[in-house]
Amino acid sequence: MQTLPSFDELKAMAENAPHELEALRQSMSEEIIEQSSQAMQPRLRAQMSHINQVIARGKNPNHINILLMAELQQQLKRFALALNDPQALTEHTAEVKAFIHPTHQSES
Repeated sequence: MQTLPSFDELKAMAENAPHELEALRQSMSEEIIEQSSQAMQPRLRAQMSHINQVIARGKNPNHINILLMAELQQQLKRFALALNDPQALTEHTAEVKAFIHPTHQSES
């Protein structure tokens, strides 16, 4: 398993070689997923894909950190809900409305 470079090395990479830092993040993430159980790998890959989408929305490193922090807070709230009120996760409160095609409205 790869070892994480020191903070100073990571900082230098972020400033001088951001593509190398991104490649390191991707390769270390993939290595961790590969070492997990077969049952967990699909969920971890889905989570990694979601994280990559959040990162892609970021305009700069600070914005990316804020977006990731918001995602983490949402996950923590969901985890707390699962611990404190597990039934709430399976309750559905959506209202289903019929879709009426616009051409059908003008015919009536």
